[in-house]
Amino acid sequence: MSSNTGTSRFTPEREEDNEAQSPVKPERNLLAAVLARAICDAFGTAHCERHVVRSARQWLFGKLTPKTPFSFAWVALHLDLDPVSLQDSLRSYERNPEEIQERLTLLR
Repeated sequence: MSSNTGTSRFTPEREEDNEAQSPVKPERNLLAAVLARAICDAFGTAHCERHVVRSARQWLFGKLTPKTPFSFAWVALHLDLDPVSLQDSLRSYERNPEEIQERLTLLR
């Protein structure tokens, strides 16, 4: 096998370089999708089983554990969001369900 430095071959190093330069991070998109799904499950008008709604609300409003991977606080911090402020905002939507419905359309 000849080594041709003129061609661009896939190597893990090059993939990492491309990811470092890319403004889109798949991991960040995944975390945003997790958060969006929880908000839709907790507040959406689509029919969800009670345990799904309850689980989503427990995840959103539970104790903040920023060091626990994939906890609400951990996800929020990795998305550059303040978990306390985000919880407060979400609690305000409970008092004004029409406003959350308008905003949920942005997540879909």
